[in-house]
Amino acid sequence: MSAQTRIGLDIGYSSTKAVVLNQGENPARLISLGHIASPQPGIMSESELDLQAVAGAIKNLIEEINPPVKDTVIALPEQKIFTRVVYDLPFLTDEELGQAIRYAAEEFVPMPIAEVNLYYQVIFRSPKKEANSRTVVFVIAAPKALIDKYLKIAQMADLKVVAIETEMIAAARALVSFSVYSPTTLLIQMGATNTDYAIVSDGLILLTRSIATGGGALTRAIAQSFSFEMSQAEEYKKVYGLLEDQLEGKLFKTLKPIIDVIANEAKRVILAHETQNRQRVVKRVVLTGGSAHLPGLVSYFTNFLGLEVQEADPWAAINMDPAMKSKLSGEAAFYSIAVGLALKPD
Repeated sequence: MSAQTRIGLDIGYSSTKAVVLNQGENPARLISLGHIASPQPGIMSESELDLQAVAGAIKNLIEEINPPVKDTVIALPEQKIFTRVVYDLPFLTDEELGQAIRYAAEEFVPMPIAEVNLYYQVIFRSPKKEANSRTVVFVIAAPKALIDKYLKIAQMADLKVVAIETEMIAAARALVSFSVYSPTTLLIQMGATNTDYAIVSDGLILLTRSIATGGGALTRAIAQSFSFEMSQAEEYKKVYGLLEDQLEGKLFKTLKPIIDVIANEAKRVILAHETQNRQRVVKRVVLTGGSAHLPGLVSYFTNFLGLEVQEADPWAAINMDPAMKSKLSGEAAFYSIAVGLALKPD
């Protein structure tokens, strides 16, 4: 069982989520799950004491969900890594790619290449070397110091890290069918401090972007506008969201400028993608993350973008008790990254 069972651990700024899945069954079966508030400043800090506090919270969460294994897959935050699809490479063999990727990364990684780990995936390569042949590669540069921090926290929490990947790769695995029949999709991951975007097509991530606007900005705007405590503002956000017919439309007017920042960036991401990939037009948008369940958000994005928009459901292909699935329906998108991590194959 242990070789087929994984803990997906999503260490967020405001909360940490864990999902335990048994991949030995088809579909994968949910064993346990849970979440806990992240200590502040927590993962954003470099202080030893703060990192110990994060590890302590994770240990408490793991004890609560009681997984049968310690094998864990963790995710690096999208806003802390550097990703790009490199389109302008000539035809290159596998041996030539490694050096070419290092040169290409120097153009978009704002730190010495020696201080990052480079990973890449070939998206397209011409079948043979000709004048117009090209190689298209998705490149990830992860700071070594960031990787070391996450590994240190996991070790302090007495977990065995078997893999590390990015949040959007994990979310894509949980939410987008890796089939040629699945439409090209824009994932919008709305976290507490950032909103991340990824275009996914045929199981490949073709573009990523991150902006420093998230659910926390919505809560702060409500607190300031209505003179609420943050806890009360959070509750109002969850209950009324973007519903124009509630509270005389006052909450809608407060949140709209921030939501428009997120929605306008989505338009720019779609445009940037379709400029390079005219044959892969975005047909669908999937909202995920802690703020994806905001009342009225799906319809607002649908009208704003003119596309099919849906709230994420990472449990769609997971074997679980129907009563549990119903209970989790209101916070399904909250667990997208953790589910995707637990689904990572060997």
